[in-house]
Amino acid sequence: MVSFLQTFLSSTCNWSQKVLDLSRYQNLAAFNAASFLGTGPDAFIGFQSESLEVARLTPEVFRGLTKVSLASSVIPQTFESSLSSEDSSELKTWNDEVPVVETKKAKTQFKAKSLNINVTQICNLKCTYCAAGGDGSYGDPVKRIEIEKTLPQLSYFISKLDKGERFHISFLGGEPLLYPAAIRAICEYVDGAAKEKGFVPSYKITTNGTLLNDDILNLLSTYKPTVVVSMDGKPEIMDRFRPQKNNKPTSQAIETTLAKLNTVRSKIGPLAVHAVFTKDHTAVLETYEYFRQFNFDWIDFIYSVSDLDEASNEQYMLEVTKTAKAAWDLGGEVELRKIYLFDNYFDRLDSQERLENHCGLGRSFAVIDSRNQVFNCPWTVGSVQDRLGSGSVLDEAKLAEYAEETIIERNNCQSCWAKYMCGGGCSFIHQTTSKKDTLQKSLQFCERTRFLLALALYYYAIAREEPI
Repeated sequence: MVSFLQTFLSSTCNWSQKVLDLSRYQNLAAFNAASFLGTGPDAFIGFQSESLEVARLTPEVFRGLTKVSLASSVIPQTFESSLSSEDSSELKTWNDEVPVVETKKAKTQFKAKSLNINVTQICNLKCTYCAAGGDGSYGDPVKRIEIEKTLPQLSYFISKLDKGERFHISFLGGEPLLYPAAIRAICEYVDGAAKEKGFVPSYKITTNGTLLNDDILNLLSTYKPTVVVSMDGKPEIMDRFRPQKNNKPTSQAIETTLAKLNTVRSKIGPLAVHAVFTKDHTAVLETYEYFRQFNFDWIDFIYSVSDLDEASNEQYMLEVTKTAKAAWDLGGEVELRKIYLFDNYFDRLDSQERLENHCGLGRSFAVIDSRNQVFNCPWTVGSVQDRLGSGSVLDEAKLAEYAEETIIERNNCQSCWAKYMCGGGCSFIHQTTSKKDTLQKSLQFCERTRFLLALALYYYAIAREEPI
């Protein structure tokens, strides 16, 4: 027998507005998937926000919960009068369940387990929405790191690591592949230190995809970093939003790079793509369909951190909904999980490990700029109030402030039903990277996060459903 969830999935998606029929009782959130997929029979999904459990609900149970809006963090404390005593008792039992996996303690001393290194702060492109000064420089005349300063700085961070711990380095810019010699020197140094100390290194290079030569190919095959190509869509989109500095197109160079990389896939690390959407470009489904020809290991779709257009935010959610259905229809869970958003949520739901910190802000993550200054976030490079130090000298008093509370607490997210899947949200977007009392919560970010989590919960319920 085919379940009603599977029957519902095969329906045509024609969702046309930001709607989520959402209800809640204390730790329980529930929604009717028909409300945001736009057609088909009702499909009621329940979520225990403390234990991260997902379950199907009957219509009677769903209607016994209190309706709330997508923007609301209000916690209803009672059931509707229509709920039977038996259903009420079962819901209370589920509501009171404790997490299977204990949350890690919030207060931890700063230890950088993940570093972003701006090996260059100059770029060969001029993206229309560039957050690094329009040219990758962040307004700083120093265009690339000095290895003589960077390796001793890395030695300091490495000295804090324990045997078996993971240590990740992301190479950014500007365009990092303008300086491959620095990437090679850093990887060689870190690999050598890992053999001596016993930690586990990994690397990622985020590139615009226009630069590839034999030296770079050798670098990729030697250290096998994850290569993430920043690419927003079809050629006409790329040429419009990511042109060269002389305004000439970039799409042909990027497609040539991807074709070459695909001929040596067995010799290099994972190949992924990162696409940014804005009010001027929300065609997620079209972009996904274009990306499929390149056989990326994973695809990361994000909405611009600086775009506050409400209509575009809603359109983006619609487009992700369509894209999720297209991916599921093509290859079920395997294809859907090539989209990073869904893979990340599925992993967390499977492990039931709660996320208290959206990122490693002030705890386990730092950014090193071209002057070897240390910052708390990729978006705050150059901001004096967000500087954590320079070289191996860190502001211990500032770091101690981050250790006092989780990002959920810092961003005042304790009452949100999505908090342990979101981890308190992006502190740059909520304006709390340097101080918590500057909080300006972005409801658009919160609504988008809750909506996309509900979408993931729906597909998770299908993927983990017992056969009938």
